[in-house]
Amino acid sequence: MRDAIELEWAGVPAVAIVHQSQEGSAKAMALVSGMPDYPFITLGYPHVPLAAWSEDEIREAAEKVVDGVRRRLTSESGG
Repeated sequence: MRDAIELEWAGVPAVAIVHQSQEGSAKAMALVSGMPDYPFITLGYPHVPLAAWSEDEIREAAEKVVDGVRRRLTSESGG
């Protein structure tokens, strides 16, 4: 989350993708970074946050977030 926010500060469009188990931490990071409404995309189970995924799981995760990432990068001005 913080990396995405810092990229936005530098003028580089970014999208934070956060596992749903880390959503509270992501919101807290946005808040302490002074951007409490910074949007991010969550990815839930069955994808565990350890990211030790098979090729099929990676493909499935990418398919789940691609539309949100595209919308965020093309239709919003960022943080």
